[in-house]
Order: sequence, then structure tokens, then C-alpha cells
Amino acid sequence: MSIRPHPFLLFALATLVFGSAGAQEEAAQAEFVYEIDPYYTNAGYNIPLTDKPIPVIKSGSEAVIYRELIKDSVVPRYMTVEASLYPMPILGTWLKTHHRGFYDSGAIGDNFNIIESLTAGFQEPWAVSLFFGNVAKLQRPGDTRVGNNYGYTGYLFSMGEKHIKNNVMVEDHWFELEWKIKGQLDYTDKKLSWSFRGGAKFHNNIEINDVYYVALSRSNTELHSPGLDWLDNTTGDFRMHFLQQSGKLVRMEFIAGKKLPLPDKGYTPTLSAGFIWTSPQEYAGSLRSIENNTLTFVIRPSIEF
Repeated sequence: MSIRPHPFLLFALATLVFGSAGAQEEAAQAEFVYEIDPYYTNAGYNIPLTDKPIPVIKSGSEAVIYRELIKDSVVPRYMTVEASLYPMPILGTWLKTHHRGFYDSGAIGDNFNIIESLTAGFQEPWAVSLFFGNVAKLQRPGDTRVGNNYGYTGYLFSMGEKHIKNNVMVEDHWFELEWKIKGQLDYTDKKLSWSFRGGAKFHNNIEINDVYYVALSRSNTELHSPGLDWLDNTTGDFRMHFLQQSGKLVRMEFIAGKKLPLPDKGYTPTLSAGFIWTSPQEYAGSLRSIENNTLTFVIRPSIEF
């Protein structure tokens, strides 16, 4: 049996425990950071929990960056308060609820809808998070600019309301606990972002089963690399959900994409495609509306500036 404490209570307790420490250290270079993306937009505030400034990792090697981030992540030295929003999944639920005729016009055959394919992949519309761990600024040797180049490793507590199932909002208070390593590099000739994490997600709605999960995500842009190079200018997302009670795999997502940098234009078009496989055991009660596994094809066009 899973324990279902109310997420708002846990969020309040975490704020009480750590909030005063963060407030005392605001003078130690607290900073605001953000990302804007049609599928995942977020804003965060880094608050030191000690008097040490945010360290700088000077390396052009991904392996070195990962190693340095993980090395000091056991004892949290920073807190980040973050709010995130998922615009395209929200758009999908809005169209299905308020413009059903237009939504249904995207159907091709009996088992494919282009609007669902464009907006699938996130099971919540928004989240607020508290991160405790290691934060570092990332800098290439010879480059003095840091900007929004940050890496994070540590523990994340997230919570929110609502659950998205087949582009329909379902009542739910949920929270999740995870360990993650995340970061981004943004230079004039290169962009790189990554997120590797594992954790557990709990739902107050008893018809949505609690799961453990692992998730890997990486996006790479090389403006001066040949557009058809198989590894550069690619993006990939992989995720698996396992039932907490039995360990059974109930959801798997795999989405890969190719980028075509246009340096003269100042932007990079990207086309990603993949699938989401789900088991009926992901849900219970009235939400288990099917008895067979389903496969949803996903298409994600986007533009990176």
C-alpha cells in the first residue's frame, strides 16, 4: 500500500525547514534563471544555503561536467524554487474540451489524431518544485561568458494539480520525489541541454496508479556541424514508468529528433518523432477505459533560437 500524504502539506513543511536558511544567504549571489520552450517552459530562483558562491566548472567535456556536478551533490548547498508550464499539452486539452469539432478534424483513420500527436507526452499541465543540491555555472575554456549556463545535481520535490490522460484533464493532487542531473550550455556556436533522473510519483486520485520512473533527455545543437551528421544536431527523450506495487512496466516513451541549423537566419528548425506505449494497468477504476496496450505516435516540430 502506498502512502499518500497531501502534497501541499509536504511543500509547506519543506518551505518552513529550508526557507529561512535561503533568506539569510540572499547576499551570496541568489540568481534568477529561465527557459522558454513550447513543450517545457520554466523559471527558477537559485538560493545559496551556505556562504559559498556558485562554483564555475570550466570544461568543454560533457563527461567532466557530469563528474564534477555529481561529485559534491550528496550534501545540498543550494535551493532552487522553480515553476514550470507545459504549453502544448495545455493547448491539446483546451482544444479537445472547447473545440471538439476542430480537435476531431485532426483524426486520420481510427487510431491517429494529428493534434493528439503534436501535444502528447506530458501528464500534467504545470508544476512547482523545490530543488536541493549542487548548482554550478558552466563555462568553456577561453570563454568568459556564463549567461544562463547552469548545471544542477541533487534532489527535487515537485507537486501540482490535475493529470492529463488522452488530452483530458483529470482531477488529481500529485507529488514526486526524484534525484536528477540537469543542465544547459548556450553559446553562439553550440547549444546543449540534458536531464537524467529517477524517482517516484504519487497521486491522491486512487484511479491513477503510483509509479517509479527513470527518464533521460539530451539535446545538442552544433551550428557549424554538417546538418546530416548522425550524432550532432539531435534531440532524444526516453522515459519508463513502473508500478510501485509490482514493478510492472506500464509506460514507455521514446522520442528522437533531428535539427537543421540555419546560422544565417538565427534559428534552428527541429522535427522530433517517436511513440508512447502504455499499459491499461497505468490506471484503475473508471480511468482504465481500455483492456489492451496502446501505442501513440508523437510528432514535435519546434524552432530553437
